[in-house]
Amino acid sequence: MKTKKGKRLVDVLDEKFNGATGEFLKAVTEKFVKLHTRVVTNSRMPKYNTDIKWCGKMIDKIGEGTIPTKQELETANTLWKQYK
Repeated sequence: MKTKKGKRLVDVLDEKFNGATGEFLKAVTEKFVKLHTRVVTNSRMPKYNTDIKWCGKMIDKIGEGTIPTKQELETANTLWKQYK
């Protein structure tokens, strides 16, 4: 499965996706790292921010090979817009 640059992950990952390639997991991890950086940079109280913790947990989860659910990807998209 090839992802286009700038394509939202929630649109790329469909309901029937049942396997992840190393390339896919790398792309997802990179996007979550960018999201984490964005949240940390734009957060008023980063030490106590639950969004930062959520992003960190997602990065760890993906690093273990778990594919994010559609709901998790939608949450990530919401956070991306929130922390512009």
